[in-house]
Amino acid sequence: MDNILSFPTSTIVSKPVPKNAFYGRSDDSSLREFLTREFEGIVWLYKLAPATLNVEDGEYVHEIDLFYCRMKENEYSIKPFCAMDELLPRHTVFLIEYGGKFDLLMHHKEISFVHGEQKWKCGVSELKRDIRIEVNTLNIQGQSMDAVYNGLLSQISGLSASTREEYKEQVDVRKQIESIQKQIMTLQKRIKAEKQFNRKMELNTEVRQLRKEMTLLTEKLKKNNI
Repeated sequence: MDNILSFPTSTIVSKPVPKNAFYGRSDDSSLREFLTREFEGIVWLYKLAPATLNVEDGEYVHEIDLFYCRMKENEYSIKPFCAMDELLPRHTVFLIEYGGKFDLLMHHKEISFVHGEQKWKCGVSELKRDIRIEVNTLNIQGQSMDAVYNGLLSQISGLSASTREEYKEQVDVRKQIESIQKQIMTLQKRIKAEKQFNRKMELNTEVRQLRKEMTLLTEKLKKNNI
């Protein structure tokens, strides 16, 4: 493939990756089924590393690989991508093409140790849907691999976090907002079904209070993203 994201030429790999490079590392038969059923092909597009970017090595991030995944159908499942990602001992970004559209998928990954063995664990899945390649190109920013990683994560998630601690804090706020939204929707359904006027008023009061909480959290998130 050509340099689809206009990254520095020093980062280009453009190497097809056989599907068994992923499922061959796993005992999960469903992953092989997923790759065979849904994937047309995989290409290792870019390798972002100190040597290819001329930046300092990071404390947590040493390499970021970007894979182009062409899907067979017009929709796809996100969850198995996490299983794929956890098999790779480095940070990754997926550019997913399906039905003529492009998405960017990135998991917040961290290393843990289980019985002395190093394991990579995926956290939150950040998905930027239906991007326009010619417009929504990812920008590589920062003088260290940690900074480059945080920059990519911020662009895909829409959260402006310069450190992993800031990212986790903002994700927590975002989860609180989503939880309140679900509570409001549930209460609104109860209000419609409620026959007693007084009880409707009580439920409406709860909704107003939740909306105030959501407004404060939203303002907090926007303030962090200025």
